[in-house]
Amino acid sequence: MKKQSQPPQSQADRAIWAVVCLALVLRLVYALAIAPAGYHGPDERLYDRIATRLITEGKYEAEDHFDKAPERPVAFERSKASRPVLFPFFLAGVRAVFGGGFAMPRVFQCLLGALTCGLVYSLGKEAFGRRAAIMAGAGAALFPQLIYYCGTLTTETLHIFMLTSAVYLLFAARRRDAGLPWWAAGGLCLGLAVLARSALLPFVPAAVLSVLISMKEKRTAAVRCAVIAAAATIAMAPWVIRNYREFGAFVPATTEGGYTFWLTNNPAATGGGECYLPADMRAFAGLSEVQADRLFYRMGFEWIRANPGQFIRLCGAKFVRLWRPWPHADEVGLRAALIGGVSFVPLALLAAWGLAITWRRRRELLLFYLLIGCITAVSCLYMAVTRYRAPLMPVLLVPAGHAAAELLARAVSARKTAANDRAAKPS
Repeated sequence: MKKQSQPPQSQADRAIWAVVCLALVLRLVYALAIAPAGYHGPDERLYDRIATRLITEGKYEAEDHFDKAPERPVAFERSKASRPVLFPFFLAGVRAVFGGGFAMPRVFQCLLGALTCGLVYSLGKEAFGRRAAIMAGAGAALFPQLIYYCGTLTTETLHIFMLTSAVYLLFAARRRDAGLPWWAAGGLCLGLAVLARSALLPFVPAAVLSVLISMKEKRTAAVRCAVIAAAATIAMAPWVIRNYREFGAFVPATTEGGYTFWLTNNPAATGGGECYLPADMRAFAGLSEVQADRLFYRMGFEWIRANPGQFIRLCGAKFVRLWRPWPHADEVGLRAALIGGVSFVPLALLAAWGLAITWRRRRELLLFYLLIGCITAVSCLYMAVTRYRAPLMPVLLVPAGHAAAELLARAVSARKTAANDRAAKPS
């Protein structure tokens, strides 16, 4: 690939600041003037209650799936680890300083969303050059799904920021052959991203593996892998230690994994977001939170062993649910579903073409492929809705930006060629 000439530093700085400012203005307008004033759904209410308890009681406690049962069959009043921890602490911190309401949390999410767009620009520049960076950054600033979640009290915006930070730091460290602080910072952001969305946990070893595979000097790669793993562990350690003190067991992320796994791997499962409990709850009588989580996992695996064909078909249905162009209207509303579909289709096509034309660089871009594969695989095993692909949008926008820049360059070249041909013809 022909290397692009680098513009003056001031010109590059203006481009990234233009992306960030555009993103911030659009997000603030949506979050403060257009988004519904109240809650979007039950998840927002739950995170709000957790944050309130952190402020008023100093305790991290949440309702859980057993609250749907007429009689609670387990030995705990409230779940102590059923939801990712980072967003409730973020929300509680904002509320503790600025008071209640929706405005200030949304403002801070708009700031994180705008910074994410700057990271997309930087990642695009590292991978494909400035023209691709401008396309990718502008695409991130304008992409409706990324704007939408800045107006909700859910994990998406914070998680996407942490994940994009981790991907940028690790990718840039690999490209620049940077020192260990870069790798450590990437690992820390990766650990924080897991604390914001527990489904990302399998990506931690995948990210470490990508470094080992993509680097020729294996001894240096091993050191960097150890630094990433150690930094991610340090970021997650306070939560893991707290869980061990609460439960006397190793709980790296949450205790909702077993329930979600069973919910989408049982005779009535569709792969979607329906929530219900087993018809017979006697097996859960007297169980602790961790024991209940393990029992749900065991029930899910037993069903899979007994129904392998149905499990494979269900995985296929979940794949379709994750990657269908239009979000489900019953979750986001008809207008948002239409906007989401119209915006996602060109992004998906451009990203697919961008990855195809850079296939020869697949070892260098392995981190991108593994992230896409991990989130897709986890969604196919657990629950799949279009919301769960939102963290992939910044990464997909980078090859999409490269593809858009290539198409624009080809169009300009074709136009110049046509103009030269016309000029060369005798009058």
